[in-house]
Amino acid sequence: MGKLRFLIAIIVGKITAFLLDKIFKRGTNTPGIIMLKICPDALSRFIMPRNTICVTGTNGKTGTSNLLTHIIRNSGKTVVNNSKGSNMAPGLASALVTQCTLGGKVTADVAVLEVDERSSQYIYTEFTPKYILCTNLFRDSIMRNGHSGFIFDKINDYLDSKTTLVLNGNDGISGLLGESVCNRVFYSVNKTQRSTDTCADTVCDLIACPKCNHKLDYEFFHYNHIGVPKCSHCGFSMPESRFFASDVDFEKGTFVFNGDKGESLVLPFQKGNFFNVFNITGACAVCRLMGIDLDVIENSIEDLSSKTGRFQEKKYGGVEVVSMLSKNQNPISCSQSLKYLDSTDTEKDVVLLITDSNDKVHGHEDISWIYDTDFSPLNNETVKTVYVGGSRCYDVANCLEIKGIDTGKLVLFENYDELAQEVSKKSIVGRNVVVYFELYATSVVEKIKTAMSQKGDK
Repeated sequence: MGKLRFLIAIIVGKITAFLLDKIFKRGTNTPGIIMLKICPDALSRFIMPRNTICVTGTNGKTGTSNLLTHIIRNSGKTVVNNSKGSNMAPGLASALVTQCTLGGKVTADVAVLEVDERSSQYIYTEFTPKYILCTNLFRDSIMRNGHSGFIFDKINDYLDSKTTLVLNGNDGISGLLGESVCNRVFYSVNKTQRSTDTCADTVCDLIACPKCNHKLDYEFFHYNHIGVPKCSHCGFSMPESRFFASDVDFEKGTFVFNGDKGESLVLPFQKGNFFNVFNITGACAVCRLMGIDLDVIENSIEDLSSKTGRFQEKKYGGVEVVSMLSKNQNPISCSQSLKYLDSTDTEKDVVLLITDSNDKVHGHEDISWIYDTDFSPLNNETVKTVYVGGSRCYDVANCLEIKGIDTGKLVLFENYDELAQEVSKKSIVGRNVVVYFELYATSVVEKIKTAMSQKGDK
């Protein structure tokens, strides 16, 4: 009976995916939702490729999984990837059903699956990945995730000894996953010219030693709790990294990737986005473990924006508009995105669309996360105006005033259409417009760009 249900689920899933692609020209997790209703254990019935890679963590999952997919495909292998669906069970099922036989055998050489970190118990109990790459663990979506320690347990409790973990050696939280359970491989980033002796950010999620609970010391910080932790009381430190990034050049946007066999590559990263150095290094580590040649990796590394669409630059009549996804409910992602403002000397106006643009639909009632966000780059003298949009614009403005941001720069708009027109009207040739938007504000960004293009045409 189970086999029949699985067969029906695959047939219905394939038909649904085909129709959605033809009608809406995009993927959704709907096929997976239907499949799991017909056959709740469908994920466990797929015959997965020998090389199945799951990418999880608080920040960087999408960029890293898409980059991995890009490199592996360039190596000549076929890849199934859930970039068109969600990163929970229905999204994975939706991706797998598009590249499987009626018997459930996934026909791709490799599966690269982005996995929601809170969904570990629903994913890793269904199949065993060969590799799990965990980018990091931070506080995120407090009403859903509570605390990074809670998410750590969610992942750690469902790991299989057959899985190799590829872990961030600069993260004293996610770097402890799988101790005494899995084979673990670490990657890290060496000290840079912007590393600090003390935590320069609003939030540090790891201040006590995870082994003895005494105050934890750091050799240096990259950002937040990401750095080189060490305990002078019990001697705790992170294991040595087999793969690491060195010589990070923030001006050129390059760094050196160093492999475990003495090999090295000079690779580009997106200027102003230090996250990308970690994402690229982690992806390269997995590729080297798979035996992918250095020249394939070198020729494949591209600006992550070309794969994720989360960072875009375009000129409208002499005004460059930079749009950057800044995850709602995620103070670390938002803080790191804002640091882009310090990376350029060009005068700029900033648009903040960082609180939920569809409150009634998505129900993100908690906005406490904005008080964990480091907004100090808004005080950069190159930032001339800060537009704050949406029904929560007054809440954001209140937070900015408490944090010492110059209120003379603030312009508030509850109405997005009015905001778009004002940004376009007041834009100045030679001055950039930098738009930070949360996931559900993509349509608002398009309104701003449309208004800018109409002004440019005139």
